[in-house]
Amino acid sequence: MAAGTEIAPSAAPLARPRTLLVGTAFATGAAVMFFGALFALYFSVRNDTLAWGAEWFPEGAIELKPGGSLMSTYAMATITMMWAHYASRNEDRIHGYLALGLTALLGIAAVNQTVFYFNDIGLPIDHSVATTLLYVIVGAHMVMTGIAVLWMGLVLLRAFGGQATGRHQDLVISVSIFWYSAVAVFTVIWLFIYVAK
Repeated sequence: MAAGTEIAPSAAPLARPRTLLVGTAFATGAAVMFFGALFALYFSVRNDTLAWGAEWFPEGAIELKPGGSLMSTYAMATITMMWAHYASRNEDRIHGYLALGLTALLGIAAVNQTVFYFNDIGLPIDHSVATTLLYVIVGAHMVMTGIAVLWMGLVLLRAFGGQATGRHQDLVISVSIFWYSAVAVFTVIWLFIYVAK
């Protein structure tokens, strides 16, 4: 090197844009607002119906056991999703595959339980406004769960390619945000539709 020449410091690497997390936040926010509107409609119509002394659901139509079983499934899936995020952060691929696979399997089980419950309830969708709202809310949540399961499948495929590691945690974080919101929505469904009726 010639005397008097200075070496310019290298520029810091640019921060990677987190577009996946921002997109997930917008999509999750839209889904939660959609369910918020459905719940507001449900409670408004329910309060008006009960205020007039009319029956909301027929006696014994909504059972606690199917809802409780679904809540247990979602609770277990929340734990396995936490496990998937922990494994991703620690670059533990085997446990990450296992945790994502179990979470997706529990999501499929939840969809299966919901379909069974729809067949078991014995009320047609047009029986009353209450049953129509029940089918719309629970059916929309079943679709949300199905989207989360498909998303987990895609993340699992990318994980097999080595992209759901500690350097690429956005994949697992984004699907976990959507999954946790689906569980939160079902918790409201369970408490205020299945339990409180």
